[in-house]
Formats: sequence, C-alpha cells, structure tokens
Amino acid sequence: MASQYSHKHFFRRIPNFQLNNYFSSKNIDLGINFNNITEKDADAIFTAFTQLPENQQALIEAEFQDIHAMASEGGVNALIDEAYFFQDETFVDEIAAIDGFHAKVMRAFLEKHQYWLGATMFLHADNVSSSFWKKRNDLPSVPPHVDDRSISALANSISNYFHSKEGRGRNCKVEPYRRHNKEYFFAYPEDYGQSGVEWVRDSLQNRAHHPAFEIIFVYCEKEGSLDIYAPKNTKAVPELQKIFAKSILKLETLKDGSIDKRVYNLDPIADQNFKFQIESDTGVEQILITGLRLTLKHGTKRRIGLEADTKTNPNAVYDLLAKLNPPEHYITRTRIKVLFEPKPGKRAKTRTFNITHPNSCALNYDGDDLIIRQILEKSGIEPKLL
Repeated sequence: MASQYSHKHFFRRIPNFQLNNYFSSKNIDLGINFNNITEKDADAIFTAFTQLPENQQALIEAEFQDIHAMASEGGVNALIDEAYFFQDETFVDEIAAIDGFHAKVMRAFLEKHQYWLGATMFLHADNVSSSFWKKRNDLPSVPPHVDDRSISALANSISNYFHSKEGRGRNCKVEPYRRHNKEYFFAYPEDYGQSGVEWVRDSLQNRAHHPAFEIIFVYCEKEGSLDIYAPKNTKAVPELQKIFAKSILKLETLKDGSIDKRVYNLDPIADQNFKFQIESDTGVEQILITGLRLTLKHGTKRRIGLEADTKTNPNAVYDLLAKLNPPEHYITRTRIKVLFEPKPGKRAKTRTFNITHPNSCALNYDGDDLIIRQILEKSGIEPKLL
C-alpha cells in the first residue's frame, strides 16, 4: 500500500521525462526545463506547480493522488490483470523493465489509460478486508449475463430495493469488469443527502450533495460462488444475492442459503512436525506458527491462548504447548508469520496474519497474499466444502 501523499514525495518518485509528458498532455507549461534539473529536484517542480491556477491544481492533485495510490505491488498486479483482459501480452515485459512502482504506474496512466479504471477498482476490491466479504458458494455454475440490458436490470433492481426499503438509492449505476475467471460488478446506489463544509475558491461554504454508497459483487462460474461487499448493509446481503441471481444469472428463484459453508482445517497445525508445502518459485523462505488458540473439548467457552518468540526457536510455540500439557482441545485460531526470500539490497519482507475457525482469514487475494493462499491450499489448510 502506498504511503501518505505529498507533492514533493510524489515529484521525487516520478522520472522528470514522465512529469514533462504529463504536463505536456495537459497543455500546461510550468516554465521550467525538465532536462536542466536533477531527478530529485522536487523543490523547483513544486514551486512551479503551486503557481498554477487553483482550479487547475485541484484537478491535477486528484490525478496525482490516484497515481500515488496505485503505486504498489498490488496496483501493478491489477494493471497487469487488466492488460491480460485486453490481450496485451507485451505490457508485462514493458512495465517490468521500468524501475519503481511510481514510474511503472505513471507509464500506464499516460500510455495505457484504458487499463486504468478497471485496475483501480480491482485494487480497491483487493484491499477490502476479508471480514467484510460475504460469500455464498452453492450457486449453480451458469454463465453470467453482462450485456447492457442485464446490467441495467441489476442497477434498477438495486435502486428499487433500497428506495422502497430505506428511501435512498433513487439512482444506481453498475460497472462490470472481468478479471481472469471472475466477473466483478461495482454498484453505486445514491445515498441520503449530506452536507459538508468545503473551500470554494477563497470562501468556506456549506454545500449539500448526494454521495453514492458502494456494493461489489464478485461471481465465479467455475466455483458457483458469489462474494458480496456491502459495508453497513449486511442485512441486505440475502436479498442482494437474489437480485444478482435474477438479473445476471437469469435464475427466477434462489433458495435461501448460508453464507460461506467452507472451513479452515487447522488440525494439521497441532502437530509440530507439520510442514507447509512451499515450492521453490514462490519466493517464500519460511513459514512459522507464532501463536495458537486452544478451545478445550470439554466444558463451554474455555480457551487458552499461546504466544512465543520464534526468532531464535522456530518451534517455540510447540515447546510451550508441550510444557503446559493442556487438556484435550481443538486448534481454533493460529497466528502465522511468512518470511520471504531477501532481494539484493533490500530487507526481507514478512507477512503476519491470523486464521480463525471456521472460515476467517486476514489474507487478501492478490500479490503475496495470493501466493500464501496457494501454499495453504497445497498444505491442506485452505477452506474446503463441508
């Protein structure tokens, strides 16, 4: 994830020739020669930029913040996924030859802008915590309909539902995108009217507006699964499932179903001799168990939490478990630390996360997190159908 935005930070990370191309594309003359300043001379660019008219600065700042937000491994991966959809086989090699996430992303913004909107939406979906997604995986494996009529039907149905139930949602727009074998549908119903204090030129004013709230549907035909992200609207998820099934899958009825009927199998982790199945091309050097939560088999709501420092002893948690010798128990939560292979001149990355029985995991579905999920699957940990 990108750090907090600042103009000077941004200017130092974008090559001068790209900044020159950006401003030239806007027909903006900053009055400086980018060939005559050093790559790190952010002060000169900052001074020239702040002399632009206020409205022009605001529009550029918004784009710069979007570019900065995409400047990460996840952002680049999302752009690559969009290039895959457009069957652009050269994009991966071209962007790999560019140093720095900011320069990679600016290259795509300037020269492959048709990838931009889809990629930003994918990155946003990837950054949503797994706890906010509500999954159902008992749908029939039927192809989704993504024609204009079906998309309009989905938007209208979402609008009608929220307007009749809550008095909002008068308007709604749905934007579909395909990513590998999954279909993403980003819905934006109209929310209640709000007011806020804003600067309008040199005057502070209270202005009313109607923002949109967001709902994301992710459908996988192969798995027969539907994930829905509807923050603060979780009670509407069962009805949203039916709306999606009728509009996009053309199913007249959809039986009531439970959400996510899969479970993580944590039993193997109870054995200190358990080994994660790590293949050589994953970039993962080692995976450690740094914490366990035990739920005792006899009695109710009796749990024991174990944590230990694995820096010098990879089996520290298991040594502590053996020393305590607790009564019969289940493993209902584990804390896992993944150590990646170090790259030349850089510190080795780590990723620490929890898995909680039955189906809670803090990992996302992109970048390093996706690699870890694949290792969990090969190791018999990733959720399976009950």
